[in-house]
Amino acid sequence: MYTQMGRKKFIKGLLAIYISIFIIGTGLIVAMHATPSSALAVFRIPQNLREVGPELGMTWPTSLRVYHFFLVSFFILVLLNIVALSRLNEQKWRSICRISSFFGILLMWSTALFFVLPLTLDGNFQATNIQTALVYSMLAFGLFIVNLLTFTVAQKTSPTKTK
Repeated sequence: MYTQMGRKKFIKGLLAIYISIFIIGTGLIVAMHATPSSALAVFRIPQNLREVGPELGMTWPTSLRVYHFFLVSFFILVLLNIVALSRLNEQKWRSICRISSFFGILLMWSTALFFVLPLTLDGNFQATNIQTALVYSMLAFGLFIVNLLTFTVAQKTSPTKTK
């Protein structure tokens, strides 16, 4: 089990991960909208996102809205986890941390499936589709693990352990 000092370091590490995710994510979004489309192509909307819509009977704008919904939800959960991890000694914030990280777990699992979906539905195994699905699914899986760790920390933390 954790020592008290080890638990504090672990929580600070998770907090640093969430702050880094927020800063890097926000920076990439701003940079992508401020530069020409070819400059940051690797970070733009995933290549196979256009293929998800027709496979599910949706138009391209609808699948783009789904992508934006996932993105905005993700940033809201990241912000909630940043605040909640820094205030785990309060019952209200522990509950918020558990709830937001639980939704983060569901969101990241859904996101990983969302990016693998075009490969499984039509068997389109072009190199760009495989690369896109692999990169974004691995990123989503990594964030899934971070949310799982956050949920575990919030679940096991009692008011006296973080003071």
